[in-house]
Amino acid sequence: MIKLNAPPRRRSENIVPMINVAFLLLIFFLMTAVIAPRDPIEIDLPTAVGATDGEGAIALFVQADGTIWREGAPTTALGSLVDLDVDLHVAQALDGAVLAGILEDVKQAGAKAVSLVVSQP
Repeated sequence: MIKLNAPPRRRSENIVPMINVAFLLLIFFLMTAVIAPRDPIEIDLPTAVGATDGEGAIALFVQADGTIWREGAPTTALGSLVDLDVDLHVAQALDGAVLAGILEDVKQAGAKAVSLVVSQP
């Protein structure tokens, strides 16, 4: 017996190309992402207009009480900074005289250049 009014069979959707595109996008974003270590301490940075972002420099963090952090740990001696660029993350509440002393210490440690890191307004 032949049915003349049989509904047409619905063809299933092929979602493999969509999955491939999703995985390709995931791989693209993972390969192009910049993964940077988190700051060891939370510092309220001063603000400035027209600041530039330094890359490839040693990061020093200075708390409001003058404690200096290098490579994730508090330190009393800066060590050698010969021919290195230094990014100085200074708390906004740090006293200017203390900052001047720290800048002198960084200079004596042999830093090539010192950049003061600030936040954008």
